[in-house]
Amino acid sequence: MSFDVLFVCTGNLCRSPMAERLMLARLRVGADVRVHSAGTRAAVGRGMDQPSAQVLRELGGDPEGHVAVQLQPGDVERAGLILTATSEHRSRVVQETPRAMRRAFTVREFARLGARVEPPESLVAQVAAVAAQRGYVDPPEAGADEILDPIGQSAAFVQEVGRQLDDSVAEVVRILGLDR
Repeated sequence: MSFDVLFVCTGNLCRSPMAERLMLARLRVGADVRVHSAGTRAAVGRGMDQPSAQVLRELGGDPEGHVAVQLQPGDVERAGLILTATSEHRSRVVQETPRAMRRAFTVREFARLGARVEPPESLVAQVAAVAAQRGYVDPPEAGADEILDPIGQSAAFVQEVGRQLDDSVAEVVRILGLDR
């Protein structure tokens, strides 16, 4: 049975599809992982935002075929790991599905907390080990775990968001032991 990783942002046009496609590009061949994304207020049916798609291509990801979808409770229930762009997205996921609390993180939070965790016995155990770091690791400065929305922002801002996602996703893949 495959392990589901769900990325969540607002519109499912920039951050979550970038993270999804970056993770897919980094997974080792044969990894039994399903990676997908959704939005809390998705622009259902739309493709990726073009500036974000361009940055994704530059980072080695493929934006082709992405279609924005609305976050559904079943998506959260099935996911072994939910990674959000901001703490607001994480709060929304947990409010709607309280059982997801120990599986939901901002993507940057998971990367930060997971840096202290040993290689995984299993993906489920690894997510639990990272969640157990909450309260033991000093909190970051305000906003450090957030990835802000690049919609309508400058090309430099979109590139910075892409860099933040690329760095965080690379660390997530390493923490989960799924890197090439």
